[in-house]
Amino acid sequence: MTPDVDVQTLRLLVGVAEHGSIGAAAREHDMTQPAASARLREFEARWRISVLDRSPGGSRLTEDGEAVVSWARTLLHELDTVRSSLLALGEERRSGVAVAASLTIAELILPRWLAELRARRPQVSPRLHVVNSDTVAAMVRGGEVDLGFVETTDVPGDLARQVVGHDSLAVVVAPAHPWARRRTPLTREELQAGAYVLREPGSGTRSTFERALRQEPHVVLEASSTSALLGAAAAGVGPAVVSRRAVAAEVEQGRLVVVPAALDMRRPLTAIWARRRRLSDAASDLVLIATEASRASG
Repeated sequence: MTPDVDVQTLRLLVGVAEHGSIGAAAREHDMTQPAASARLREFEARWRISVLDRSPGGSRLTEDGEAVVSWARTLLHELDTVRSSLLALGEERRSGVAVAASLTIAELILPRWLAELRARRPQVSPRLHVVNSDTVAAMVRGGEVDLGFVETTDVPGDLARQVVGHDSLAVVVAPAHPWARRRTPLTREELQAGAYVLREPGSGTRSTFERALRQEPHVVLEASSTSALLGAAAAGVGPAVVSRRAVAAEVEQGRLVVVPAALDMRRPLTAIWARRRRLSDAASDLVLIATEASRASG
């Protein structure tokens, strides 16, 4: 059987070449001189070569020893590069957390969660991707992000999940819209007859509304921006369906009116991650922060 290469002995031999004595090399590697000498002799016996000429004045590399040191320097440099790279990679994984979130969560809720994460872990540098709920799931599944947050009931079954809170949708219209004067809740049939400004297919808001409406709504404008939807609704393009959190300021200012509706449009806010990958400490903390914040506010 071919013997294994002893990396520590190679380091010791390089030290002898650099310092000119076994004693100096031993001190560099926190060894006693007798232990270093024994290790080098064992190396020579194992490989059946002589690497040092020993004398009272010091130790000198033999021709074989010079060759071994040359090879060792190359090998040790590569090993040190791998080691430092692994340490850097591990530190990057510990200090960074990649998050994908659907629009409502990313705009209205997640910034507070990330601020709290930074307060608890100042070394963490989150990276945030704002996409719709379907894309969040795809990014989590593909390993592009560590953690995702969605506001839809349609969470793929192959992903791990934890509900961290809840949100509710509202139908909003311009003050001049006929629905703005409605005092009793609109029925499902009345809502089914409406023509809406909505998020694109694949968004949590769109899928929640479709599920509550029990049919695909008639859409006169699609937009991937909540601000664009609210602006269109305020301009009279049609009713918009958005998170109640997103429309609070416009309602308070009188630009939009919330229409009572006989639909259950409450939806969970869910953290999702790949089952095959363990959450990092930072990602686990973010899930905990989200859960704590939702409990405190609700």
